[in-house]
Formats: sequence, structure tokens, C-alpha cells
Amino acid sequence: MSKKFEEEKIDTEELRENVFNQGKWLRLLWIALFLFIYSWAAVVLYIIAVLQFLFNLFTDSPNSSLAELASVFREWMVQIINFVTYQEKDKPYPFSGLPKVKGKK
Repeated sequence: MSKKFEEEKIDTEELRENVFNQGKWLRLLWIALFLFIYSWAAVVLYIIAVLQFLFNLFTDSPNSSLAELASVFREWMVQIINFVTYQEKDKPYPFSGLPKVKGKK
């Protein structure tokens, strides 16, 4: 019974190393920065949506340049989401490459 109890003990040294790992705290700062950027990116998304609506209202078709910008913008927002949710280790643009639009070269 005592052997089982020893196996369940928490390794405090390993726990201490994990908590005081500077890389993890630095990642927290990057996450905070990118969440702040993401909140402002939502404002830009509203602007793109309104502009696209106005183009469609007055010309009866969406603006192709604005649609392309929106696609790249969407992929960049996905990069941020993937970084802050630990899906990817690489930081989003501008600390890595501009995201490629899926389905296009």
C-alpha cells in the first residue's frame, strides 16, 4: 500500500521547474498581446463587412480586392486563434509569414 502512495506523490521539483519556466510566462505575454490585437481586428472585420455591403449595394457585386483582403485577414485571425489556444507554437504575422489563403496559390 505504501508503494502505491509513493507513486501518486507529486514531484515538487518538476512542478517548480514547470511553474518557473520563463518561456511559459513569456508565452503568456504574447498571448495577452495577440488577444488585444484580436479584439481590435474585430473592429477591422466590421469595417470590411460594411464596405463590402456598400460595394454590393451600389455596384450589385462585391469588390474582388476587398474580398481577397478579407480572405487573408480571416486566415490571419485564424493564426491568432491557433496561437492563443496552443494549436501552434509559431507566433502569428508579423512574427511569421503572412498567411496563405487556402485553396489559392
